[in-house]
Amino acid sequence: MGTIWQDLRYGLRMLVKRPGFTAVAVVALALGIGANTAIFSVVNSVLLRPLPYPDSDRIARVYTTIARRDVQRYPMSYLNFADIRDQSTSFEHVAAHASTGAAFRTGDTPESVEGVIATADLFPLLGVEPQMGRVFTREEEGPDARVVVISHEMWQKRFGGDRAIVGREFLLDGEATTVLGVMPEGFRFPVEVEGPEYWQPINPRSESNEERGASYLSVIARVKPNVTQAQAQAELDAVAARLAEQYPDRNAGRGARLVPAYEAIVGDIRPALLTLLAAVGFVLLIACANVANLMLARAASRRREIAVRTALGASRWRIVRQLLTESLMLALAGGAAGLLLAWWGVDVLSAFVPADIPRVKEIALDRNVLLFTLGVSALTGVVFGLAPALNASKAEITESLKEGGRGTSEGFRSNRLRGLLVVTEVALSLVLLVGAGLLIRSFYSLNAVSPGFETRGVLTGGVALPTTKYREEAQQAAFFERVLERVKALPGVEAAGGVEPLPMSGNGWQTGLDIEGRPPAAPGERLTSHTRVVSPDYHRAMGIPLLRGRALDERDTADAPKVIVVNETFVKKYFPGEDPIGRRVTPTIARNFTAEIVGVVGDVKHQDLETEVTPEYYASYRQAPQPFMTLVVRGRGDDPSALTAAVRGAVLEVDANQPLYNVKPMSEWMSQTAARRRFNTGVLAVFAGVALLLAGVGIFGVMNYSVTRRTHELGVRMALGAQGRDVFRLVVGQGMGLVAAGVVIGLVGALVLTRFISSLLFGVSASDPVTFAGVALVLAAVALLACYVPARRATKVDPMVALRYE
Repeated sequence: MGTIWQDLRYGLRMLVKRPGFTAVAVVALALGIGANTAIFSVVNSVLLRPLPYPDSDRIARVYTTIARRDVQRYPMSYLNFADIRDQSTSFEHVAAHASTGAAFRTGDTPESVEGVIATADLFPLLGVEPQMGRVFTREEEGPDARVVVISHEMWQKRFGGDRAIVGREFLLDGEATTVLGVMPEGFRFPVEVEGPEYWQPINPRSESNEERGASYLSVIARVKPNVTQAQAQAELDAVAARLAEQYPDRNAGRGARLVPAYEAIVGDIRPALLTLLAAVGFVLLIACANVANLMLARAASRRREIAVRTALGASRWRIVRQLLTESLMLALAGGAAGLLLAWWGVDVLSAFVPADIPRVKEIALDRNVLLFTLGVSALTGVVFGLAPALNASKAEITESLKEGGRGTSEGFRSNRLRGLLVVTEVALSLVLLVGAGLLIRSFYSLNAVSPGFETRGVLTGGVALPTTKYREEAQQAAFFERVLERVKALPGVEAAGGVEPLPMSGNGWQTGLDIEGRPPAAPGERLTSHTRVVSPDYHRAMGIPLLRGRALDERDTADAPKVIVVNETFVKKYFPGEDPIGRRVTPTIARNFTAEIVGVVGDVKHQDLETEVTPEYYASYRQAPQPFMTLVVRGRGDDPSALTAAVRGAVLEVDANQPLYNVKPMSEWMSQTAARRRFNTGVLAVFAGVALLLAGVGIFGVMNYSVTRRTHELGVRMALGAQGRDVFRLVVGQGMGLVAAGVVIGLVGALVLTRFISSLLFGVSASDPVTFAGVALVLAAVALLACYVPARRATKVDPMVALRYE
């Protein structure tokens, strides 16, 4: 212990004695360790930390599968869910839930609150008890049960933490609703979203829940302790087969799939996060190579000191231990500085992490992250310190103790380790740059895709009518008609319409189709189409072109013959080479709804810019009324947000208790669909830029050190007749030789490693030659600049001064 303490004190003196060297090394390490810590905090929260429920490994999602369309994760209808719940013996609990919303009044202006409708088994399944009161029971599922369980956040924010909240009534959608209980602080379900404010029992007897084809529910189950997932899946397969046999019209070709809840939540984001973790690992390795080069240069200047210590009896292990102690002290200092950077970086990442990444709110620097930082710091100290320490401990005592020992000129061959580190830096930097380049090209390719509508100047806002107040379809249609009349009359409004679901919102309805005049398809083979319910002016407000026939207009009332407008893909798939105008189709999910096709409009990217367009039809909200609608308002200016107050006021004029929710420009919806790709691209580009900077600094440092150590040699060359340009070519040639070796190795490594990010790419190959060539040229240009300055300094060596150099 005394010897270790001595090493620590001596190492500290040596680091303080050379503050420039220490500062540069600590900054380089802080960048690498800080970046690793920040990204690991995200990976730890999203991927590594178990779900916040007891025995969460036994919780799984249950999805509908559709073999014909290769769909593996489709929602479920209530009737199918109820049959699975009642016929399965592998599960302790099976529950269903779906997102919902309601109007909540706090003062003069109603607000929209997000909630969840769920079956009563949800909370027992999750194993979470309320902190106050109780949860609802199966007997409270129904149309007349006006009860809710609220979140801790809603209790604090909207009720001021009232301790007498249990049993209290408040207005939700204008109806008196009783609070049964308050969930614990931090409880969020579903965890994929930011978190609802309330949970209320589902109504099994609602119109949608009595239709077996109305698939909108998410289903979750808790597997019994003595049942394996394979056994549970086998039972699900048997139940799904029975349902397909009993209800072929709706369930033919459909199955059920069990997916662990953890996998269902984080499976899609795992490749991107692991890619970022690998990228920051590369940055850390480049930083280590830089610091190792600094250590090698410093060890060369300490050759005489090490020789003296050896001559006085110090063993090679003693010398190595001393130098490793100094390396570890540097690494721990870099780790401490990196932790501070990570503390700031986590806040920055949290601000830019897309909201649709699950468990975003849980990102924090916890004990696991701190242990990770400590481990990385210690490992880093060994990685960059071991090779320089072993190299320095081989010093020749006699040669180093000679008077001119310090002036020995070092040729490039004697610096193979230093050159190897440069090659490594260049190769790692190139791999990172290629990855970033591919993602950047993918992002620009995605942005070049036309969504099929115009986003500039369009404001959107949702309206959800309470069916307790607007029970009749005619009431729902009349409400939206009055709202749209007022919105269209607002100053600055060019066009206004309504749609449900809104493009880019992530929502969609799909139904089967029968085409009049064609034989009915077999069960499970029926034609399908996505459905949008719109107002007459919707396509004009969104800038969707009419290609053939007519648009939906004022003629299409509830009493008029039913009509629809279809998209171009619908025509290409179901009427190739035919004129669809005048043809009649029957959506199988809508009873007594046979409609004539009266028009064809352009294709629209409804899900996101990456998903292929599918067949789609548009029906008038007057002929297919519903209680949900998103207003789409095109203003005359570029900033549609200026219309927000006026549009909100128009809705309140029709119903003073009806809030407008999710009010945002259409461009923001578009931006959200690319948020994950933008985040991945931006973060990887930052890391690649840091790697390029570190590589450039490393090359400059090695070449500058080489010129300093070879001053005597360069002077001899110039004294013997070498010109400045010859020396310049010599220095640059040696530096670019290392760079060329690094580029070749990096290109090979990039060809192998970029295949692992192919799932993150769009419109570009993982081996895109343009990206590879461009990145190689950029890296070569930076390396050339890094070599240029030392080479210019070498050409200015005075032969007479150099020949007197120590």
